[in-house]
Amino acid sequence: MLKPGLTLAFLICLLVVPAAAGGCAVAPKGPQSSPQKLVEAYLEAFKNGDFDGMLSLSTGWKGSEEELAFTRKFMEMIELQNYAIGPVERVSEFEALVEVSVTLVLFGQPRTELNRIRTIKKDGKWYVDGGIVE
Repeated sequence: MLKPGLTLAFLICLLVVPAAAGGCAVAPKGPQSSPQKLVEAYLEAFKNGDFDGMLSLSTGWKGSEEELAFTRKFMEMIELQNYAIGPVERVSEFEALVEVSVTLVLFGQPRTELNRIRTIKKDGKWYVDGGIVE
């Protein structure tokens, strides 16, 4: 059974943070060259507390600066202890779902979850978009 606090924390990480991005460019052969590499880079940025790195791997921000500041502070409370990337399901040439298992720690309470992250390809690069699918 999912613990509401950690599930909410992971949802915020994967729903709000992608919405906070501006779509910064990265070399085509780099971390945005495939859905799997993208998700690995995104989760490494999360694990290292690199909020700006997460934003750069995500699609457009539509919220206020106040919401962005709140999300940044909230992210500082969450630790990504470890993760594993599973299979990639290609939905189309421009969309893929990447299965991930993550162990998050919030207020000392660890929680491991299995989710799928939606990624999209735009201008030849992959971006995290919309967060968890299921």
